[in-house]
Amino acid sequence: MRRELAQVDRQLAMLFRSKIGIINQVAGHFLATRGKKFRPTLLLLVARLAGKADRDVVAAACVVEIIHAAALIHDDSVDKSLLRRGLPTVNHLWNDEVAIIIGDFLYSKAFTKMVDEELHPAMEILARVSHEMTIGEALEFEHEGDLAVTEKDYLAVIRAKTASLIAGACAIGASVNGKGKDKTRVKRFESFGDHVGMAFQITDDLFDFVGDPTSTGKGVGGDLESGKITLPLIHALAQGGRDAARVGALVDKRQLEPAEWSELVGLLETSGSIAYAGKRAQDYAKKARRAIAPEPDSPIKTALESSIAYAVARLS
Repeated sequence: MRRELAQVDRQLAMLFRSKIGIINQVAGHFLATRGKKFRPTLLLLVARLAGKADRDVVAAACVVEIIHAAALIHDDSVDKSLLRRGLPTVNHLWNDEVAIIIGDFLYSKAFTKMVDEELHPAMEILARVSHEMTIGEALEFEHEGDLAVTEKDYLAVIRAKTASLIAGACAIGASVNGKGKDKTRVKRFESFGDHVGMAFQITDDLFDFVGDPTSTGKGVGGDLESGKITLPLIHALAQGGRDAARVGALVDKRQLEPAEWSELVGLLETSGSIAYAGKRAQDYAKKARRAIAPEPDSPIKTALESSIAYAVARLS
């Protein structure tokens, strides 16, 4: 996908051009981060299974990356995050007001591009996805610091906030090259994206406890400080007893001393909560593999299988 992703990069650079100085400054910072482009890559790969990735497909991949970028910028502002991909966040370099404005600018750019280029399947799918992502943000805010949040609640949040865009990207890829009328196939690839997205986010949440910031680009303990109750914590709290009570007390404190942080990670490990979260991520990875099993063997299918492995192997 190197050629197609280079085209995505060029389109992103053009979309960021503006007569407004602050937008150009932030654009330069954003483009310098050079994210993984995981979502547009999946869209392009799924499209290539049934043919080529033409100009409209590349444009749709670009839109997906813009929406993802807008969501990240807003998310960092809400969470008061200092780092993203190992670099300072927009809200840290400038302020929350600039982050909100730039995020809104990107959302508007994404939908303007879809209208201008008549990307109808993408428009229909991403209008719904953008709504789901907003619901996910609201649910996450509602559950902030809530020690009674359940695994079901958590999965609903990450499905809406993260997995929905990955599922949407895969559904767009499955809707091009004359395959849009095959609703069963489109739904199967949407499910594939959902499963990959769920595995990806559960693994990402594990970074908060066992990740290496130099390789993940994500600060350790950031989720806890912002009040996010993720799967390892939910599992540990559900065990009951003295250890669960201690986990609850540490979570309530949010900003922990190094010794307290080590204690919390130790409790999550001895309770099996770290292992449990890893297993749940692997469960979703297995579902993703089953979703693409009907596709004939090809280098593209192999690449999609590798994307599943990547989603759950980033801790190693």
